[in-house]
Amino acid sequence: MIFLRLALQKRFISLCLVSSMLLSITPQLSADEILLKNGDRISGETIRMENGKLTVKTGYADKISIDWDQVLLLTADMPLYVVFLDGTARKTQALFFREGLADEMVGEGETPLEKIDAAQVKRLSTKPGPRIQVTARLDAGLSNQRGNTDTDAYNIIAEFIARAEKHRLFFGGNFSSQKAGGENTAENWRALGEYDYFIRQKWFLYANTLFENNRFADLNLRSTLSAGGGYQAFESDALNLSISFGPSYVKEDFIVAGDSEFSAGQWILHYDQLFFDNLFELFHSNLATISIKDADNWNIRTRQGLRFYLYKGLATTFQYNYDYNNAPSPAAETKWDSKFLILLGYEFQN
Repeated sequence: MIFLRLALQKRFISLCLVSSMLLSITPQLSADEILLKNGDRISGETIRMENGKLTVKTGYADKISIDWDQVLLLTADMPLYVVFLDGTARKTQALFFREGLADEMVGEGETPLEKIDAAQVKRLSTKPGPRIQVTARLDAGLSNQRGNTDTDAYNIIAEFIARAEKHRLFFGGNFSSQKAGGENTAENWRALGEYDYFIRQKWFLYANTLFENNRFADLNLRSTLSAGGGYQAFESDALNLSISFGPSYVKEDFIVAGDSEFSAGQWILHYDQLFFDNLFELFHSNLATISIKDADNWNIRTRQGLRFYLYKGLATTFQYNYDYNNAPSPAAETKWDSKFLILLGYEFQN
């Protein structure tokens, strides 16, 4: 019995030594710690923070998104690339705090991490250099009626936006066609391209070009070239609002009437906002031009509506378009066009 007891004790000591060695050489699992204003604590891996949203990868819910202004403390376990509101950037392993809570929650000398005011941070990332955010959307509405009514209608809308630190690129367009009894009763298209350069966080310079066609308004092609300045009041996943002004040059090629060209001023407004935890989005945009020489020669194009997000990028859009031209071609029937659309589409964001 004594020999058996000694053998068991040696076996136990050997197992303890092996376990201690394994623990000493095994990398310790760690995670970033996040304290929210409501008292919740979240552990995970910080992916990025931009446009007021902190993205964290957790072990229990994959990636989650948190409003940055709700974060009181963020302890970064690994170095992050930080871009500040003043445009400066650096790589650091830091304790990000808000409202002076760094010393209150974490005493002096308790952490070797650099302390950074979270309110001064514009973006966090695990990778260096500016990150390009891409948003692309395609919406379509189709109808086909036969029997007592013989009509076909097609509406397609496409948008593409690429956003970097100082740059934003936009391309968009739409095509509409309607036939009744095999005859075209409506047909028009519109294409817009714009480049914005941000000279400060909210102020930008822009250059854009717009091409429009509406054969039933006697318009073969209206070309508008513009440049100017704008102000980005809000820019985030939840809320965007911008306004811009500038001079423009307009050339109109009519089918029947005589062509025209003139210098003008341009106004652009874009607004969109998500409500009720991203259940739906309200949006409105308008673009207007007014001739510098003739104040009666002006037009405005508006797009507004509601977009309901269904599942992973799929969305249904209820949109109302209203365009008004105060000095149309004499061959045009009216000064205005309106359309109500029900569209099904898909939105991609990286």
